[in-house]
Amino acid sequence: MLPACRTGGEGFAIPTFDLVPSDVRGFMEELWEFQSTFHDCFARSEPRGHFFDYMVGQFSKLERKSIEPMALKVEGCRSRILIPHEENIGAGIL
Repeated sequence: MLPACRTGGEGFAIPTFDLVPSDVRGFMEELWEFQSTFHDCFARSEPRGHFFDYMVGQFSKLERKSIEPMALKVEGCRSRILIPHEENIGAGIL
């Protein structure tokens, strides 16, 4: 069964939203509070930080929401995963 906004054979269109800055004011603080619910799931602070960075990346405007583009785009990203790869990319190895 398809929702009323879709018909058979038609691709899924993502609806657009008319947002203004005041609609998302405080979003990062709310996201941080939400992720703190999962605090006990992580034994160390580093994976907890990676989880937050990942969530921030999922809410970004990036077209590709895989780890690498998000780690490069998210401001202050704590992920150390890409450091060896960045050096190789700059050297033309990858």
